[in-house]
Amino acid sequence: MLHSHSMSDTHGMGVIHKKISTAEIELLAALGGRTSFTSVAADLGITQSAISKAIVALEERYGVELVVRGRSGCVPTTELQRLRPLLRQAHQALGAVEAELAGRGASISGSIRIAGFRSAISQLLPPALNGLLSRNPDLDVSIQLVREVGGGVGEQVVQGNADLGITTSRPPASLRSCRLGFDYYLLIRPEKGRQAAMDRIILWNENCSSCVPEILSALGYRPKHKVSVQDDSTVVGMVGQGGGFTVMPRLAAHPLPAGLKADVLTTYKRTMWLCGNSIAWSSMAGRAIRRAINKAAKDILDS
Repeated sequence: MLHSHSMSDTHGMGVIHKKISTAEIELLAALGGRTSFTSVAADLGITQSAISKAIVALEERYGVELVVRGRSGCVPTTELQRLRPLLRQAHQALGAVEAELAGRGASISGSIRIAGFRSAISQLLPPALNGLLSRNPDLDVSIQLVREVGGGVGEQVVQGNADLGITTSRPPASLRSCRLGFDYYLLIRPEKGRQAAMDRIILWNENCSSCVPEILSALGYRPKHKVSVQDDSTVVGMVGQGGGFTVMPRLAAHPLPAGLKADVLTTYKRTMWLCGNSIAWSSMAGRAIRRAINKAAKDILDS
């Protein structure tokens, strides 16, 4: 971390102030309106004690009370609340500077392990990573396909088996996360032989298929038979062969084979999240990958 000092003269008195650092700006921006150092510590990947000491140091340096401490936690003062817009702008500017430097020849290195469900890996990651990896040959990425069953992708990140993850479940509070967007559910059936196909629903065994019975009930569909398979790509193939119909998110069905018809169910959607541990999330490699995935998500997903 770079440290710099400036000397200012206040009312004729020589006062030496250490300039606020980027880490301190990030800390104050993260504190925001929260009332617990614990949650901020988890987000930044540092200890609660380190946060407390940093806040005290800032208060002593500038002679301004930033938080009021009590048994129920810490409450940001009016002064800190007033600074929040400036802190957000400063934090965003720091990210923009880093992005500009990364795009102008500063090679990114490191190793990042990414976990994701099938359609995220096949549809989101290629456009996100191909250009980034070609520009940064020392950046190593490994990709793990994880079925969204039970804890799914998020659990793999929590357990330390992946650094970043793309998941359809809201990530646990212990992870850093952001919302990528969503895709609508589709009702997919053969263009021919529609009536016979509607007697059989074909489902796959993952978390995002659990809402399909509710969708069918709301639409007034009561199929006589149900077939369950493990993988969502198998579902589309079976529907394409006339085996029945299905309801599934758009990304999972892409590209839709010829001979199938899809109706968009705008009332029902699947939300996707990017999550990660604090260290990977804040690293230069992690930030570059997050930016690339978010950009791809804006192009591919609905928002």
